[in-house]
Amino acid sequence: MAEHSSTRLLISGHRFLKRRMAHALVRGDVRMLDDPLRSQSTAMVAGCVLAVIGVAVCAVLAFLQPRGSLGDTTVVMVRDSGALYVRVDDTWHPVPNLASARLVAGAVTPRLVNAAAVAGARRGPAVGIPGAPDMIAAPLSAEQSGWQVCDDAASTTLIVGRDQAPPAASDSILVSARGEGGAATYLLYDGRRARVDLRSPAVVRALRLDSVVPQPVSRALLDTLPEVPEIAAPSIPAAGQPGPAALHGIRVGTVIRVARAGAAELHVVLATGVQRIGEVAADLIRFSQSHGSREIVTVEPGVLGGVPTVDTLPVALFPARPGTVTEPVVCARWRWSDETGAPDTAVTTARAIPLHGATPVRLAQADESGARVDQVTVTPGHSALVRAAGVSGDGARTGTRYLLTEEGVLYGVRDDEAAERLGLSAPPVPAPWPLLAHLPRGPELSVPEASIARDTAGPTS
Repeated sequence: MAEHSSTRLLISGHRFLKRRMAHALVRGDVRMLDDPLRSQSTAMVAGCVLAVIGVAVCAVLAFLQPRGSLGDTTVVMVRDSGALYVRVDDTWHPVPNLASARLVAGAVTPRLVNAAAVAGARRGPAVGIPGAPDMIAAPLSAEQSGWQVCDDAASTTLIVGRDQAPPAASDSILVSARGEGGAATYLLYDGRRARVDLRSPAVVRALRLDSVVPQPVSRALLDTLPEVPEIAAPSIPAAGQPGPAALHGIRVGTVIRVARAGAAELHVVLATGVQRIGEVAADLIRFSQSHGSREIVTVEPGVLGGVPTVDTLPVALFPARPGTVTEPVVCARWRWSDETGAPDTAVTTARAIPLHGATPVRLAQADESGARVDQVTVTPGHSALVRAAGVSGDGARTGTRYLLTEEGVLYGVRDDEAAERLGLSAPPVPAPWPLLAHLPRGPELSVPEASIARDTAGPTS
């Protein structure tokens, strides 16, 4: 028998005949005025689709609003209230903040549960440290850590994070500490500060401070910069006496100029030789000495060949040149350098505080134009894990460890165990302690303190 290939039309006709026979058996009629079997099939398919949709909705709700089994987790957060609980042995204890929970249980992420999950568990008294941080952001790395205090007429702002400040000021800045009187007058230059006495005519003339009014700044800004000895006329032993014989009668205390292939150099004649000095030191000596030539004496380089070079007078840290600059904003920068093992400091000026779009947190201790830090900004999404060091870098490896949060509050971190449980595994970056001392302090973060049971939020008895 020859085989016949099936076509779509034949298959469709075959299915129609099968439905017609089924209809005749069920209804006793082959006219197929209605088709109840098709309605049943459609209903079954629709039911399956609705069942799949229902299962999917339940899965989504279970993910977004889990029933909240406590399981083997150690820290949970109640969905409706945000309350935190930490498990110690088989008992759940309320904790006031995430830092306390982690100090007790370690650096874990809280599991989100419903209130019913906690209500059925065994509960004990509250533990933790009231006032500890509610959250701890990732600490800044050494490359991201920079400290900058900026003062304008209205406030003092601390900026912590990557250095985006303008270049260091090329001229000095005359400032005075707010609320400390005229005696606390400083010249800021080359990343340092030095006291100046405006009652000394020699100092005023040498630094060209005539008619310059000191700009008020906070003590926090001043404490960010290392202090060097006061700028004053040096005392010259045997001043007015004949100098070294090779100088042919030039007296001790005389400022001389020596021509070089590049720029000329200034020296002062001393009893034991000559010392190279800068322009400010030269003018201080000339304005304070009543002897010697009224003009700077020019000496041929060959004359100094037989004269010893000494470094007796303490003028090496004087500014290289006179002159000051005045801008609405003065900033002091402090940044630790692993390459040099010492801090890099600088003084900058600007027309406005260099926030670069950041919004600082205004502190409760703010006193406007007083001596305190008024507002703080830390790189968004970060904290600062630091080790207190002197403003010159001393104690950078042994100082106390602190955590500065985005809210501008400073917390002590007692030891390595506390740091590890808080998730602060990165090494702390040195920061200037005199500046840290101006920030509001929170409680010390430690495992023993966080483990104390408390019936109230007050101090334990």
